[in-house]
Amino acid sequence: MLYIRKTSSEDTLYYDLNGRIDSVTAVQFENEIGDIPPGTKEIVFDCARLDFISSSGLRVLLMLKKKVGNGCKLTAVKVNHSVQNVFKLTGFGDIITVSNELPEDDLDIQAAFFDVDGTLYSHSTSQVPESTRAALAVLHQKGIKLVICTGRSLEELSKLPVMDMPWDGYLTLNGNLCLDENKNMFAGNPIDSGEVDILVRIFQASRIPFVLIGEENRYINYVDDVVIDTQASTKGTIPDIGEYKGEDIYQCLAFVADKDRIMLEDMLDECTITSWNKTGIDIISKSGGKAAGIEMFIDEYHLRRGQTIAFGDGQNDIDMIRYAGIGVAMGNGVEALKSAADYVTTDIDDNGISNALKHLGLIP
Repeated sequence: MLYIRKTSSEDTLYYDLNGRIDSVTAVQFENEIGDIPPGTKEIVFDCARLDFISSSGLRVLLMLKKKVGNGCKLTAVKVNHSVQNVFKLTGFGDIITVSNELPEDDLDIQAAFFDVDGTLYSHSTSQVPESTRAALAVLHQKGIKLVICTGRSLEELSKLPVMDMPWDGYLTLNGNLCLDENKNMFAGNPIDSGEVDILVRIFQASRIPFVLIGEENRYINYVDDVVIDTQASTKGTIPDIGEYKGEDIYQCLAFVADKDRIMLEDMLDECTITSWNKTGIDIISKSGGKAAGIEMFIDEYHLRRGQTIAFGDGQNDIDMIRYAGIGVAMGNGVEALKSAADYVTTDIDDNGISNALKHLGLIP
């Protein structure tokens, strides 16, 4: 499966690639590239979510290079090791510039996305660091959009000391429910209805503590000590016990040990699972996630991926860190996130966000 998003800026074309380019999708790739406007000087392929490219996709790139000639540069950025190895083996470095970095002129940051727990909100102090508040105030004054991107619901956010800041948007439920500055929904990514049938069966069977989350309501099947302890560890709230009434579901939570998590991962074909605690997991649409939420936001506000920066610390932040133009991992973040980041800053309680923004030249 391949998703392509095309944008342009002056004499440059940008293609965000998501999925695989192989014998099945190469024709789609060729068709969506289409005709190149006269005067185009560079074509940039954002490969943050490109899993692989086969010989069929390489042939499309060869035809494209022949079409545009030497007057137009081809660039691939945010390229993973698998795709890099394909380019190296085939000598494609001669026709396309391959880099993990973004072009310098792409560092025009217009939107900044922030995870909450462990990134904005410190669990050790139960506050947003003052240095973070001051840094975000400077970004706001510069006209850079400030966006929360969290696994929490809006109801949970309202109970944390983060809502008094000048937010331009809220990507809640791991980016699957997108709200504007007035908290009105403008986009969403619900879980497949057929998969919801199975999730509801799990909820109703009550073998594990399970939460269903819709646009306005969230409810749990039962509460035990694991739920209480897990939520207390993150200062999360416990939903009311309720019954499913047929609405769209954007996220589920389960409070389980590793063996149950593994079983759910194997069983749920249309969902992705990420951990936010040793006994807490999020279940979302396979096509969802924080990166998908950012993509919906920049579509709504007519921005490019290269104009974004994202900050996170957890496993559920990896996709957005890879997707954003600049991905910053907090010093207190998990190692997998740090490996995926463009820059690793200091701990949240050691002015992590402020230090990163200063290092990148976004604040004085």
